[in-house]
Amino acid sequence: MKSLIALILLTGPANAAPEVQNLARPDGSLIHYTIDRAAKPAAGLLVLSQGSGCRPGTQSIGLATVRAAFPAYDALIVEKAGISPGMQIDERNCPTDFYDRYTVSQRIEDYKAVLAALGPQPGRFILFGGSEGGLAMAILAAKLEPDAAILLSSATGTSFGDMVLSTVPPEGKASVTAGFEAARANPNSSELLGGHTYRFWADSLDHRSIDYMRQTDTPFLLIQGGLDTSAPLAAARTTVDAFASEGRCNLTYWEFPALDHGMLDPKGTPHLASVAIMAASWAENPIPAC
Repeated sequence: MKSLIALILLTGPANAAPEVQNLARPDGSLIHYTIDRAAKPAAGLLVLSQGSGCRPGTQSIGLATVRAAFPAYDALIVEKAGISPGMQIDERNCPTDFYDRYTVSQRIEDYKAVLAALGPQPGRFILFGGSEGGLAMAILAAKLEPDAAILLSSATGTSFGDMVLSTVPPEGKASVTAGFEAARANPNSSELLGGHTYRFWADSLDHRSIDYMRQTDTPFLLIQGGLDTSAPLAAARTTVDAFASEGRCNLTYWEFPALDHGMLDPKGTPHLASVAIMAASWAENPIPAC
């Protein structure tokens, strides 16, 4: 039912059905992607990037909610390696092809390949990523210089490995740290740690969004919940402080003290839709921070 709701939200009542496409990688495997066209000539292209896990992005209620805030834009979702839009997946047992292929670096190469195949798009070019997807969009922003990039709940000021460690109870940190070191020592291994292969961890651990954000003048909107226990609040504030101390004016920061990783309040009431509408308004005319 949640998947059906997400697809209805993604499509919207006035739009044609999303276009499901694929593109071959150099090794012959397929990249699966979906384009949801605006009902009228598009104001631009919105690229959406989901967080961790192997569930298809087209089934993400969060991405559907954000997409609905940009009705004048075409919206693109590129699925992770080994995933296609219609898959029904239990994330406790992801497809073998996902385990064999998925890394953040592969994800970036897939986005670049799809965008190159689509060619230049009219209007504005906007990136949106949540959680792990925020890291992917920060990297992509440094490479493609979009008109704006929105990063939600993404721990931009710390490494991916340190972000994960921050969520581990004290008694488990030594074990997870040892697992990370094993992944670094065996970067091509398919052995699993925390639902991902050593290959994934070796590729991801040392990425820091802030390092890529510093490489571009793209206007960034960083959105953070004060009750987020998955992407630490301190990591977002570290990014803000660094940009301010370096005299960088391309970061806007919104902190919502009573919201969590998914923009839920303590009663469980969702606020992502209203936050996304505000973010869409910001994206039309990002005001320099200084």
